[in-house]
Amino acid sequence: MRISVISALAVAATLMAASVMLVGGTAVGGAGSLALDDLSTSKTGSFPRRWRTWPMQRGDAAKVYRVVDEDGRKFIRAHDEWDLSEQIFLNFDWNVKARPRLSWQWRATRLPAGGDESRDAANDSACALYVVVGRYKGHAIKYVWSTTLPAGRVVSRRDGKLKVKVLDSGGAGVWRSHTVDVLKDYRDLFGSDLEKNPSGIGILTDGNATHSPSACDYADFAISKEAG
Repeated sequence: MRISVISALAVAATLMAASVMLVGGTAVGGAGSLALDDLSTSKTGSFPRRWRTWPMQRGDAAKVYRVVDEDGRKFIRAHDEWDLSEQIFLNFDWNVKARPRLSWQWRATRLPAGGDESRDAANDSACALYVVVGRYKGHAIKYVWSTTLPAGRVVSRRDGKLKVKVLDSGGAGVWRSHTVDVLKDYRDLFGSDLEKNPSGIGILTDGNATHSPSACDYADFAISKEAG
């Protein structure tokens, strides 16, 4: 990855005059659950309309990310075979204490050969989702589908400001669902309570470190209240 996700979200946020209250915020699942973007305003085959990129990087990001409709279901398809390592971002007002649970689905379709998030020389992931706290200086949690690291492995990077947590390992071609408690994960990973609201989420599919193709599908991002 060429550029810090923390800085990336900072720049992306600066470009927006105001954050969206809840992007495409529609009720899903149980009470208190809100979809972040159902992609209903995005055209099939195009870059997802509500997502942001680095300044001057829209062209490269559009090579990697596009909206796909499969059997009536829209999702974001990411495919990087050009060593681009482009992140895209969805910024929104997130009252994390009211809705600390983040859920999504993803499907790795091409694992970067030898990807290992613990090593700079192989720091590639088929699927990665970031939760960022602090638009200019802050911490981030990165959830990944790793090629080689086992599920449950945690890696600390960027002087401890980025915590990488492996949710899936190996395999490909199957949709997997995840729900994480951001408050609990932050406390467990950083050793302190989360005092700020996250500024949004980001996704990254990259293969630039290993110079190998990497691909993932992403869908159904939502935030919700505590279970029960």
